[in-house]
Amino acid sequence: MSACAACRSTRTAYACPRCGARVCALKCYDGHNEGRCARAFRDREAEDALRGERASDDAKEAMREVLVRRARGMIGSEGSASDDEGGESEGGESEDESGGGGARCALSEASLERLSIGTELDVDGLSEEERASFERALASGALFERWIPWWESAAAGSERASARGCRAVEVADAPAETSGKASESDIPPLASPSELLDPFEVLSGGREAPEALRWHCVNALAAYTLVKRVYNGDWRGAELEACETALELSAVLSAEHGAVPEAQCAADAVLDVVRRAAASLRAASTRELHASLLRDVLAVFTLGPSACVRAFLDLTRALDAADATSRARRRGASRRARVRAKARYLAAYLAATPDVARRVARALDDARPFLDDASSPDDRARPLAF
Repeated sequence: MSACAACRSTRTAYACPRCGARVCALKCYDGHNEGRCARAFRDREAEDALRGERASDDAKEAMREVLVRRARGMIGSEGSASDDEGGESEGGESEDESGGGGARCALSEASLERLSIGTELDVDGLSEEERASFERALASGALFERWIPWWESAAAGSERASARGCRAVEVADAPAETSGKASESDIPPLASPSELLDPFEVLSGGREAPEALRWHCVNALAAYTLVKRVYNGDWRGAELEACETALELSAVLSAEHGAVPEAQCAADAVLDVVRRAAASLRAASTRELHASLLRDVLAVFTLGPSACVRAFLDLTRALDAADATSRARRRGASRRARVRAKARYLAAYLAATPDVARRVARALDDARPFLDDASSPDDRARPLAF
């Protein structure tokens, strides 16, 4: 009997299907022939699997129709005059020059045909006109379905949170129709029985919370709202990256052992996030970002402590999901555990002191007029530019 090609054992029960070498176990199969046979086998299997993922002819045709309509400005063009005489032009050059077609992405028929048959379209392969149109559409947000933040829905503050973060009053029936514009399914739930917050008096050891703690809440929630917008409201599958971004943006969340620069007011707490975003996310306009972020954080605090608790619990759930991913590094687990405990501490603080949310909302509202002239009234409808 032939010896194993890897470990030289004489007990060889298997043969490599590629080169015929005898092996005794899967580990030896992976290692024999310097791993070339195993790699070739996996590459071939991956190619076969990818061939099965090709779209059907009907799906290709449907996608091509969507791309053609988008390229001709028939969809994703809010605020543009669709009935203009030149509105049907493929390139939209006259509208681009006047500023009305900046949100359109005009691809040539050749590029659309390549997409329709499943060929990847590299940005470097676009013509100069196509690339400029694509970049304008990308920057304007026309290529994305606009996400309406959950904190713009009145339903997010309709239920009062208890000091433990759950609903203060259990209701038998769902609440009636609300005036919120965001989908209620997007609103993070309050604490489940397994997520109940520890009483703040226990966490604080019975000591009175310092004045600066409310600004810590503002700083952390400013980072949270910004990251939610960066991910267009959906960070599922990217929780690890989203949490790492939140830590980069918030001095409060990333600080160790309470070493946090003291913010003197709500505007300073938000401004610190803006400065970090300008460095790490390459924000186009820090003044516009500051104004937009102030509005978002103000909306959360205006809804009351229950909305703040929802936001912090949403962050802790993302941290839990990040820990569950195979990409989560062991050295980052302790850091995320510390951030999770900090977020729950801040949530417990706001749940136990509901008047703090109202005071913070007033402080944020007082700061907003100084920045509102930095952007147009329609900024809420536009994605943040990075």
